[in-house]
Amino acid sequence: MKTYGQLAFVYDRLMDHIDFSAFVAFVLAAAQRFGWKGQHILDLACGTGNITLELLKKGYDVWGLDISEDMLAVADEKLFRCGYTPRLICQDMRDLEVPGEFHLITCAFDSLNYLVEEEDLNSVFGNVFKTLSSQGFFLFDLNSLYKFENILGEETYTFVDDDICYIWQNYYDSEEQIADIQLDIFLKKQGADYIRFQEYHQERYFSIETVKRLLKQNNLELLAVYGDQEFIAPKVNTERLFFVTQKKSDGFSI
Repeated sequence: MKTYGQLAFVYDRLMDHIDFSAFVAFVLAAAQRFGWKGQHILDLACGTGNITLELLKKGYDVWGLDISEDMLAVADEKLFRCGYTPRLICQDMRDLEVPGEFHLITCAFDSLNYLVEEEDLNSVFGNVFKTLSSQGFFLFDLNSLYKFENILGEETYTFVDDDICYIWQNYYDSEEQIADIQLDIFLKKQGADYIRFQEYHQERYFSIETVKRLLKQNNLELLAVYGDQEFIAPKVNTERLFFVTQKKSDGFSI
């Protein structure tokens, strides 16, 4: 599983096209459609704290968890600067063990696709079950097969700004259903000099059927699957799948 290094300190620049407020509004609305009224939230794979911050702005009691110390360092500074007391945990979500229980757990922006072994995804689901309060909700998203095959695939993307540019190269193994992603990032120093660093990532596609099976094994009930941040069923060209799940009160799957 990838832990962000130098990328942590430019991550927000590369994600500035995302409307995090709208994303959080959708996630909360999805939970509330099924009766969620909680207060305590755990943001898994919180990264630089963008989702955590938006939830705090709405008055929720939020903890953030991430495997990367560098990402959490950025999140800590950001939350403190915005007037909040950061409550951040550096931990691998495959070994999730936090104090107390949470009414809602989120995991955003295909973070679970970074678990390239099915047993790791199964471990996370089991840990989520133990961490949720009775009737608690778990909302997460995954990249779709369409995105792996057509958006990642064999594509190369570039981005150029005044002081930063990157080259993003992808290779998708259709048999293993794993995408290899290489980022070459150039940061401008004083004058005409640039600093170059590389990041290598892997993501795995998980089908809805596989996710549903693993959720059931861990007593998490799948309530809905939405496509591309809308309250509609996934389409053939859906890029991001949103899952709404709930901890079963009796602890047994049916």
